[in-house]
Amino acid sequence: MEEGRAPLLKLALHDVTAAFLVLRLLPPRTWWQLRALSAEWRQLLDDHAESCTDRSTRSQMFGEMGRGCFGLVKLLVEASGPLRTANEEVDFAGCIYRAVHYGSVGPLQQLLRPLAAESFARRTFAVAVIREALVQAAVAGDAATCRAVLQEYGPNSAAALSRRLGTDDALTALKAASDWHLMSPGEVSEPRRQAVDEVDCGSVYQVMLSG
Repeated sequence: MEEGRAPLLKLALHDVTAAFLVLRLLPPRTWWQLRALSAEWRQLLDDHAESCTDRSTRSQMFGEMGRGCFGLVKLLVEASGPLRTANEEVDFAGCIYRAVHYGSVGPLQQLLRPLAAESFARRTFAVAVIREALVQAAVAGDAATCRAVLQEYGPNSAAALSRRLGTDDALTALKAASDWHLMSPGEVSEPRRQAVDEVDCGSVYQVMLSG
């Protein structure tokens, strides 16, 4: 029996496969914490070029990872569902808000996409998280993140009608940004505020024109 097991124990598991098998056991917030550690972790987790800035770096842990992005986040996100408990929902929402906070559009889009599926998350949870992500991005003056949220779930997006944001949501985000500016003037520069206004108002105008 022991002789039969020996060859299997000596198999060399691919570094990326091993990383996936370990990371999928951890809560989503841990992926982000690891991603922030180094360029090697970003290369392992992300699949968009701007995150793979240090392609010359080599790591004994990740081997040939410096050649490009592996995009494990997408696979990890898919494997993390369905979200069945309150703790799972809180963990997943926290990961989305962290991506918004750091303005990481690529990881944010990967995290948002599964929320479109009924089998992945409750509709009320999904819509609430998407709506809050837009508000946080608007308050931070991050037009690129606002645009990413609206592209995935805006009034004119391809998302299911029951999970799309409406014009009221865009206006609510703009009001939240305006209120924050009144409470903390100067924290977000005027050009950034104007850029957010253009993105969110543009979404509203498109709906009005199409209607």
